[in-house]
Amino acid sequence: MAVNVNEIIEDFRLADAQAFLDAYPFSDLRYANVFPEQFRTDLSWKSIEASTGATVAAAVVAFNSRAPRFGRPTPGKASGDMPKIEGGRDKTETDFNEYRALMNALQSVNNAAARGNVLQQVIDWRYDDQVFAVNAVRARLEWMSKRIASTGGYELTVVNNEQGVQTTTKVDFGIPAAQVVDAATPWDTEGADPIADIRTRTKAARDKGRRLAYMFMAQETFEALVAFTSVQKFAATYVANALGLEAVPTLQAMNSAFFAQGLPQIVVWDSSVSIEGKDGSQTTVSGWRQGNIVFSETPVLGSTQYTLSADEYVQAGVAQKTKSGIVLVKTWGIEDPITVVTKGTAYATPVLNNSKNIHILRTLPAAPEDDAVAVG
Repeated sequence: MAVNVNEIIEDFRLADAQAFLDAYPFSDLRYANVFPEQFRTDLSWKSIEASTGATVAAAVVAFNSRAPRFGRPTPGKASGDMPKIEGGRDKTETDFNEYRALMNALQSVNNAAARGNVLQQVIDWRYDDQVFAVNAVRARLEWMSKRIASTGGYELTVVNNEQGVQTTTKVDFGIPAAQVVDAATPWDTEGADPIADIRTRTKAARDKGRRLAYMFMAQETFEALVAFTSVQKFAATYVANALGLEAVPTLQAMNSAFFAQGLPQIVVWDSSVSIEGKDGSQTTVSGWRQGNIVFSETPVLGSTQYTLSADEYVQAGVAQKTKSGIVLVKTWGIEDPITVVTKGTAYATPVLNNSKNIHILRTLPAAPEDDAVAVG
């Protein structure tokens, strides 16, 4: 039977739980910068194609004549249903034994410093599952964003979403097949020419009136790039005198060299999340498809579209509710066995915009789905 959490943790206070969330230094995940949040009024997401190609030239006409009318391209749309993302954790009887020990220590410790330390442990125990629930939702959005950015879509499987929907679900934002290409020679081969591969992609876009200004990649791909002697010589040619370049160029040095040649700036997307199976085992993954480089005209690839969850409209029930960004957190108790449940929920999904202008360079040979590959 569900009960108010205060019937189990007497000192649990909603205001303190909210303050704990507000003050918590959440880890830096890039998805909110590359896919900034965008509120929607319903449970659908939409991806807009605003591409118009190269600038259309006006006609040269005779005086006193009517100006010609040109066509207005109709933006294409991709759309779908917004998923529900949830993650939670329970505090059980075993955890309450720890809490009781902390409360006893709080009463018996006289040293001010030690007492302050125990008090912080008590506060953390009461409210740390709030942070866990929010981080769980944020981590899934980070994973989805990196899959979308590096592949043009995402696929939920029993491997990467074992505790969720058990049927394979695939979302594809439709990057043109001709713009998802392999390097002339894989970058794990000594004879590869990364600079030539990058120039080929930028020229392909330029031929269609587009200018690719950014290229997103994982840290491992950046390290593979700067390990090539040809790349080191390329960077040294343009920035050695200004920056005192060493043999292996830094990100700053590479971007200075690329800027000098009118090539895209590198954005390294380096983060990882843990995927937990039903047995409790965890696998740390990047989410980025290994070796892929994504070229874009802007540093923003789309939006994280979200709407309010049903729980935010419902006043019934005994759960205490807090909010962190787009994530709603609910906490309630269960009498038998004694349990406190904390759950985070968001109706949200990253959405790729202008996919027709995105290019992907696959620098490594095609490989099986890499979701279960551990990082490091």
